[in-house]
Amino acid sequence: MQKFIIPAGGVLIGTGLITMLYGWETAGGTDMAAQISSVGFSGVSDIGMTSYGPIAFALIAVGIALAVYGNATAWKETGGY
Repeated sequence: MQKFIIPAGGVLIGTGLITMLYGWETAGGTDMAAQISSVGFSGVSDIGMTSYGPIAFALIAVGIALAVYGNATAWKETGGY
C-alpha cells in the first residue's frame, strides 16, 4: 500500500507548492508574480492571501500526513529492513 501512499503524498506536496505561487497578492489586488516590483523589499505588510492560499496549505498538510503515514508503516511490508 505504501507504494501508492508515499508517491501520492509527494504529488500533493508538489501541487500545494505550485498552487502557493498563486496564493499571494499585493494590497492592490494584483498577482504577486505579475507585480513583484510593486511589493519591493519592505512590502511584507502589503502582502495578502488569495483564495488559493488555504487550498495550497491544505494540499501540503494532507501530502505531509500521507508521506509520514506511509513511511511510518513501511517497515511492516519490508520485514524491518
